[in-house]
Formats: sequence, C-alpha cells, structure tokens
Amino acid sequence: MKVLLINPLTNEKGMLNITTNLGLGYIATSLRRNGFEVDIWDGVKKGMSSEKLKERLRLRDYDVAGFQVYTYSVPYAREGLRMVKSLNPEVLTLIGGAHPSGDPEMVMNDLEEADFAFRGEAEIGLPKLLKKLNGDIEDCRFEDIPNLIWRENGKIHYNPLQPIEDLDSLGVPSWDLINPNDYPNAPVGAVAKNFPLATISTTRGCPYSCTFCANSLIMGKKVRGRSAKSVLDEMELLHDEYGVKEIQIIDDTFTSRRDMAIGICNGIIERRLNISLSLPNGVRLNTLDEELLKLLEKAGFFSMGLGIESGSEKTLKTMKKKQTLAEIKEKVNLVHRVTKIRTTGFFIIGYPGEEKEDILKSIKLSKELPINRAQITIFLPVTGCEMYHKLKSEGKLDNMGFKDMSFHNIVYVPEGMTVAQLKRLRMRAYLEFYLRPGIIWGLLSEIQSLEHLTFILRRVGKLFS
Repeated sequence: MKVLLINPLTNEKGMLNITTNLGLGYIATSLRRNGFEVDIWDGVKKGMSSEKLKERLRLRDYDVAGFQVYTYSVPYAREGLRMVKSLNPEVLTLIGGAHPSGDPEMVMNDLEEADFAFRGEAEIGLPKLLKKLNGDIEDCRFEDIPNLIWRENGKIHYNPLQPIEDLDSLGVPSWDLINPNDYPNAPVGAVAKNFPLATISTTRGCPYSCTFCANSLIMGKKVRGRSAKSVLDEMELLHDEYGVKEIQIIDDTFTSRRDMAIGICNGIIERRLNISLSLPNGVRLNTLDEELLKLLEKAGFFSMGLGIESGSEKTLKTMKKKQTLAEIKEKVNLVHRVTKIRTTGFFIIGYPGEEKEDILKSIKLSKELPINRAQITIFLPVTGCEMYHKLKSEGKLDNMGFKDMSFHNIVYVPEGMTVAQLKRLRMRAYLEFYLRPGIIWGLLSEIQSLEHLTFILRRVGKLFS
C-alpha cells in the first residue's frame, strides 16, 4: 500500500511558526518498518500550495491519505479530504493529531470524509489498521487497535488512550522526508541563533493538570523519556547529514525528566557537538535548579521559554498551575542570576473569571521579572482541555469557528469584558514590555537574516491585525 501523509496547512494560510514535522516523520518511520511505501506532503515547506497537493494526488496512485489535524486546520483538512475523495473515492482517508485527540466524537461528525481517525499516538495503531484492512492479519478487531476511532452501525467508537512506553523503540523521524533545509527560517518562538535548524522531541506526556492545556489527552499523564544515547545520535545525524546548526527541543517536559536532561547535556559536551540549542515551548519553573541550569548553558542552550502564565494568584489557581507568584519570582531570578540564557516569559490574559485588574497584574509582573521577551496570548479554549469542556457545557463556545482557533485570534472574552478591551490590554502589555531600550537592543541582536527579519515582522503584523 502507498501512503501519503499530509499537513494541509500552507504558508498561504498565514502560518507563523514553521518547523520540521515530527509527527508525520515518526508515523512515516513506523509505516516504513511495516513494509508500507510512504511520502509526506507538508504544506508549510518552501513553495507549497493547495494546488500542488492536488497535483501530487493526481500524479501518484496512493492507496491511503492521512491528514494531520489541529483545530485551526479543520477547514483545510476538510478541503483536502474532499479533494482526495473527488479524485478517487477508493482512497482510504485517515485523520490524526491534536484535534481528534481532544474530542474524538465531534471530529468524526465534523469530518465525514474521514474513514478512520486516531487519538494520541498512532505509530503502533496505524500500521495495524492498514494490515487488517489489507488482509495481512487475521483475528484483529477494531477494538484491538490502539487509539483507533471508527464508525460502526451509525455510532462513533474510540478505544482508550494507550501511550507508547518505550520511545526508543520508535526510532527517529524519517528525516529524508522532512529535510530541515526544505523549511523556511521561521523557528518556534521566533528566536534562533543559527540556521538551518531542526526540532526534536525527547519526551511525551505531562503529569500536570493545567486547565488550559490538552497535552495529557494526546500523550497521557505519564512522562516517558527517550534514552540520552537515542537523542544524541539523532542530533549527530541532523548535524552530519543535514547540516543542522541549531536544534529546538520542543518538549513541554524536557526538564521534568532531570536524569535524562542531565544525560543529554553531558553527552553533548562529551561528543563536542557544535550546535546551539533552545527550549522554545517553555519549561516548568519548579523543575529548575542551579546545577541543571548551569549544565544546560554549558551544553549550548542559549534560550528557553518559561511557563509563567499569570501575575494574578487568583488566575493561577483557576488554571491549576500549582505555582505561586513567590515561586515564579524565585525561579526566574535564579535563571537570570546563574546563567546568561535568554528567556521568554509566557503569559495568558483574558482567562475565564479574569477582570481587568488581573490582567494589569500580569503586565506589571512581566516588567518586574528579568526576562528578555514576553509572549502574551489571549486565552484560547484548546479542544479537549478542562476549560474547553467547562465553557462548552455552559454554551459559551457555540459561535466559535475552527478557523478562529489560533493564539493570535480572540475566540472567548471573560464576562464583563469586550473584545475591544482585550485587544487594547494586549497592545498595552506588549508596548509596555517591549518599548524599553534594553529589551529593544536585545531583540535586534537576535535577528539572523533578512528572511528571519521578514518572518518576525509578519508575526508582529499578524498579532496586531
């Protein structure tokens, strides 16, 4: 069977973070190991367009088309699924990713053209499904296929979330299909020191219960980590075979597996890997200590995101963040005191139950902390998170469209506030933080090329459009 794995989003849609597609890369490796022929069509690569996807589907005789679906990309996935079925109704269509994981029943109703879907990890389940449908295995029920979502007798069924315990057993993504050199210079978080860069993942799962996040729905509560050797070998592969000069570790929980993080840092130093590194997705502040921070810097980490989220104790409790303002200040000051690692503070404003005073507290905290950048987003009810289900049950998301589900849009406004107020407060937050000489100079020093500058300006323009 010939399989095409598809990310339907393209640069035509105004993507702001464009990185190597690890999700499709891992699926491709799993399918190849099971004897399937695989291609990847990633719409955010240089020069891609929806017309080019149609051309690819016409020219090559695929048996299976699998779509990666985020909530924001539902309309584009629907367009792609219809395109596939119009060209050849016999092609098997599949969907997976964050959106199906967050609300399995809803997604199968919304995307009727999808024959099957997966929630969570699909590296084991997808090859098993294709073998069953191809007649290669017997005595296999749909109920036996990990994380599968399917229709039967007019009903939608889905199997329990079954995380993969041994991450090393998955190998590494099929880098020949997601070559880092094929992607624009548009790194996660807008910050990079060297190009070309690649993203890698070292852990899966999250033990925390933040009400704004759906990570545990996709990857489970237990944090599972790769071996240091597996990660280091992948870094060497990217450096030696693809010329990668910088690696962004996109885990949310890299420092939560302290033994793994230390092993990777020591290995980078011992192997003398000449690469710069960053943690752009943010780390839990309570996982940081002086020894680990100094080792991260010695290994080549120059930038990291910090999950601060709010300057209001009330909002932090609503988020179930399990950190206090005192703890935030202590850890952020520790990073600043013992390293020269540049930091981005993540803040969420417009959270359910917030008032203007809560947001002003976040603005004030952002300026008091010794951080180099601030990313201030308006609350987004991510499909599947605890707050999403609460607001949905209260009928407060009835008018929300999938296309709007981007961190740069406003899809929810707390009671007593207006969209215009939130926009003004976000503008105020950014202006008060960034219009300071030291911050401006630091940002200018981080621009690496004209392409990088263009990407940053487009990101700023999108934010305030």
